[in-house]
Amino acid sequence: MKNLFVLLLLLFLVEMISAQTTIQFSGITWNVRNGSGGPGPNLWSDSPNSVWVDADGQLHLKIRKVGSTYYCSEIYAQQSFGHGEYRFYVAGNVGNYDPEIVAGLFTYETDTREIDIEFSRWGNPANMDGWFTIQPVVAGNQQNFTMNQASDSSTHKFTWGSSNIFFQSYKGHYETLPATENLIKEWNYTGNYIPPVGNERLHINFWLFGGHSPVNQQEAELVITSVFVPSLTSIDEIPALKNMKIYPNPFLDVVTIELPENVNTGEISVLNSTGQEILRQQLTEKKTEIDLGKFPTGIYSVKLICNREVKVQKMIKQ
Repeated sequence: MKNLFVLLLLLFLVEMISAQTTIQFSGITWNVRNGSGGPGPNLWSDSPNSVWVDADGQLHLKIRKVGSTYYCSEIYAQQSFGHGEYRFYVAGNVGNYDPEIVAGLFTYETDTREIDIEFSRWGNPANMDGWFTIQPVVAGNQQNFTMNQASDSSTHKFTWGSSNIFFQSYKGHYETLPATENLIKEWNYTGNYIPPVGNERLHINFWLFGGHSPVNQQEAELVITSVFVPSLTSIDEIPALKNMKIYPNPFLDVVTIELPENVNTGEISVLNSTGQEILRQQLTEKKTEIDLGKFPTGIYSVKLICNREVKVQKMIKQ
């Protein structure tokens, strides 16, 4: 009996030691990473000095130096949120980080099922600091850009559907889509590596490229004001989007947009195959014809924005 008691006590102590640290942020329960491993490889800390939520509800992740050793930080959601819009409000200027630092906002299941928004120069100060990526990194799966922030805040999001993933980054914080001049970069991915849903988890991490020490030998901090994730309702089931029509497809010159009965206004944006916006127009009628005859044949993305919801449809011009 005594031996059994000792065994149960040891098992209890092991469980307590290995228990996962969690935090609450933006209405989501997150696990806090601890230990060692990639990316990097790095050391990861679940100390409240490395990861915490302040009195204003903002998330803080630190790259922290203890003695001569650097510790990185990462959190990941306990559940899958699936298709829909993921939106991140970032405080501070992410372009000012040391070139060895990486800040990541992403969903992850495996190394080939991953959707990334990242800020890093990957060890080279001459590199651009913004990156949209679909893993694996093969031709057509990545867009890089310069943040070029004019303010100490930015908004980043991606809308994940079954046939496309639409990325956007903006200067400042916005609940609805801001004016075009505040757009930093947008990209619509329609390639062959769109991950399935169900087993992925949303991650936020702050780490050192290759496990290298920062060039400036300083600690650093990432502050996220808030995060919004999809509801359990599929984006295709949202009433404002469900009955919206874009046709014909393929088309020759003219594309017709039909708004559903419960929607009176919207906005259309047309992007070419490189993600460049070639047309933007307000929709004020139930049925609108858009003439794209002057543009060359190829694949286009038609983006409809309505009631803070976004629908992107791939179109073929013959």
